[in-house]
Amino acid sequence: MPRRAIWITLLAGLPLLLAAAAFLVSRDTYQPYGTRLLNARPPEANQFTLTAHDGSRKSLSDFQGKVVLIFFGFVNCPDVCPTTLLELSKVYKALTPAEQARVQVLLISVDPERDTLEKLRNYVTFFSPSFIGLTGTPEQIAEVAKRYGVFYQKSQIKSATEYNVDHTATVFALDPKGQLRLIYGNGKAAETERVVQDVRWLLR
Repeated sequence: MPRRAIWITLLAGLPLLLAAAAFLVSRDTYQPYGTRLLNARPPEANQFTLTAHDGSRKSLSDFQGKVVLIFFGFVNCPDVCPTTLLELSKVYKALTPAEQARVQVLLISVDPERDTLEKLRNYVTFFSPSFIGLTGTPEQIAEVAKRYGVFYQKSQIKSATEYNVDHTATVFALDPKGQLRLIYGNGKAAETERVVQDVRWLLR
C-alpha cells in the first residue's frame, strides 16, 4: 500500500480512536455518587434464591445483564420503606425505556411472617409494576441479610402480629455481572439525577 494511502487510512480512523480513548478515560475517572466498593465481591458471594410476589422462585442470577437495586424492608414500615421505594421509582422513571429494560428493583422482606405474597405484590407494584417483592422462610431471609450485612429485629412488640421491624435502610446497587458495586445510605437515593447517572455508569 502506498505511503500516502496508509496515512489517509490512519487519519480517517483517528477520530474513532480518540472517541474510544475518551470513553475509557471517562469510564475510569467517573466518581459515583453512591459509596463505591473498591474491591467488588465476586457475584457468587451475592447470590440468593427467594420467592417472588407472583409465587415464582427468583435467583439473583436471573437478572444477569441488569443493574439490580436491592432494598430490605417490609410492608408495614411506616416511613423509610415507602420513602425509599418512592425514591427508587423516581430513578426508574427517569431512565429511558431501553435503560429500564436493563434495571431491576427488588424489595426483600425482613418481615416474612406478615408479608404474604399478595401484600408484597400490592405494595411493590404500587410504586412500579416492574418492581419485585421477595420473601422466604425466616431462615432464608436471615441468610440473605447476612450476605449483605443487613441488620433487622422486631421492636415495639404488642402481640404476635403487632410490632415494628428496625432494619438497615441501605440500597445496594449491583452491576450487570452481579457484582455489588455501590451502596446508598438512608435518604441518599432521593438525589434522583445523581443516582440515575450512577445507574448509567454501571450499565456501560
